[in-house]
Amino acid sequence: MSDDDFEKLRHELVFEQVSKTIKQNPKNWASKLEELGFQWVDDESGEEEVEENIAKPENLNQELLVAYFEGAAKLSDQVLDTYLAEKESATPNYPLIRKYFKRGNEHLRRLLIFGLERRPTDIGLLNDLGFFHEFRSILTDLIHYYLKACKEEHDMSSFEELVLAFYYDTVPDGFDALYELEQQIAPGSDKAKIVQTIRQGQKLEPECVKF
Repeated sequence: MSDDDFEKLRHELVFEQVSKTIKQNPKNWASKLEELGFQWVDDESGEEEVEENIAKPENLNQELLVAYFEGAAKLSDQVLDTYLAEKESATPNYPLIRKYFKRGNEHLRRLLIFGLERRPTDIGLLNDLGFFHEFRSILTDLIHYYLKACKEEHDMSSFEELVLAFYYDTVPDGFDALYELEQQIAPGSDKAKIVQTIRQGQKLEPECVKF
């Protein structure tokens, strides 16, 4: 066996050992790896990176999503429905999907926009677009779809949630979402009053579930 073959085999065995350990110990896999002799930098980003690197599809839905993200499947309503179903699953494979956000995957961006064209007020998809923006700047898209959602949403409770999310997803870029909304909303309307209340600092940041 050549040195290259030996090194390849060694890496494969290490990968299998790490994968098996995490699968068998989902809650304390970091400490189990340390017991096996792995040296570890104990920080959240490091743990996430390890999880993402070894994450694999665990069901047909996840296999379809990976195929789409890798360019082996076309964008369709089925892919969108599968993505939404995975998010709402009792046991979503967060590391598997999250790594495509961190890579700024173009297919994922197109999927989120595809979804928002069909469900313009979906706060979950908007949150995901905001999360995507953290890793690849798409501020123009983000502003466009939040403004569209705020315009089309007629339930005032949902509108308030949208405004808060809009503000917090764009303020790191120096964009004043509240000012932009104030220019577009009729003065004195219920929506204008909500924006004014938020402007006065009487509302807290919404809790958003993201990959």
